[in-house]
Amino acid sequence: MIITEETRKKIIPIASGKGGVGKSVLTSNLGIVLAANGKKTILIDLDMGGSNLHTYLGIKNTNPGIGNFLSDQKKSFDKLLVETEYPNLSFIPGDVLVSGTANLLQSEKNAIIKEITAIEADYILLDLGSGSSHNVVDFFLISNSGIIVTTTQAPAVLNAYGFLKNSLYRHVYRSLRSNKRAADSLEKALKDKTPGSTPTAQQIAAKIKRIDKRKGQAMLDECAAFRPHLVINMAEQPDEIDIAESLKELVKNTLSIDLGCLGVVFRDPAVNGAIEEITPLVVAAPDAPASIQIERIAQKIIQSERFPIMPLDLDMYEDSFALARLEAETDHVEYHEPAAAQANGVAGMSAEDFLAIVSAHRKRIAELEETIKRLTISNYSS
Repeated sequence: MIITEETRKKIIPIASGKGGVGKSVLTSNLGIVLAANGKKTILIDLDMGGSNLHTYLGIKNTNPGIGNFLSDQKKSFDKLLVETEYPNLSFIPGDVLVSGTANLLQSEKNAIIKEITAIEADYILLDLGSGSSHNVVDFFLISNSGIIVTTTQAPAVLNAYGFLKNSLYRHVYRSLRSNKRAADSLEKALKDKTPGSTPTAQQIAAKIKRIDKRKGQAMLDECAAFRPHLVINMAEQPDEIDIAESLKELVKNTLSIDLGCLGVVFRDPAVNGAIEEITPLVVAAPDAPASIQIERIAQKIIQSERFPIMPLDLDMYEDSFALARLEAETDHVEYHEPAAAQANGVAGMSAEDFLAIVSAHRKRIAELEETIKRLTISNYSS
């Protein structure tokens, strides 16, 4: 696993425990925004068996991609790079022109990973498939800086947790294989299906330490090094961050992982409009709330020279989730409450009355208006 904060090049896998949460929309638009900020960015479609990232970029699926590489590994990824119409942005297609790549051999995955790590770029975004198959998990584990996209619906949140759990323990199991007793101890703990019997990462590490002290400590170190971030997508209300914070606590208590949050993207009709036009959202509707929120996420990544470590101003925000909450509250007042009032045609309310209500909301969060300003993390000096 690449420790991204120690590298100039940032490889960022983007996954979702569940399909239909907007992962590919986020990946494509985030890549365009990073590139628009002068960063050499490469998008790679690794949704094997279901590649469609080209659609969200407005590119026809006529270019050879990873499926062709697997058919002839003499070709390097450099030959697969497709220059897009957006400056600084290149794209490597998936397997749309070659069938039979949904289930990869480990040697094939290793070959793909080797090629990815050899690419020169500022940012490499990997659009992974949904779910927790070995394909998806192994590509997510390329680096410690993966992004999980989820909604706050219960199935999506549970699947996001399951994905993180599967990813962590697959990574830990690999590191334990040189000690069969330690690896068997982990496997036994995870196979126990008795309700409430699954031990925490700390408890598993304690058992492994009794077998091999060095391996047990290494497991805890792996947990600490794993720094995934959450993006909450298709939100309706700011208080949905409560569910995400509950997930953060669950992940910390059971997996010993410090889960971060890059922000909240609200449900926005402009997204479906852009998809129908086969045009990226940030191009079709750059002033749409979702476009602005994706821009903010991109700026957080850019300003974090040691991403996934973000230089938060801890005098103002407890953590990245607290920051995301403040941003969501501000966005909801600015974009969604006026739109809802207009759509509902509030009976008997004059324009002056409506503006007075909006002003009252703004007064409650005036201090946020002064500090957030679209990018609410302080400049980082390494």
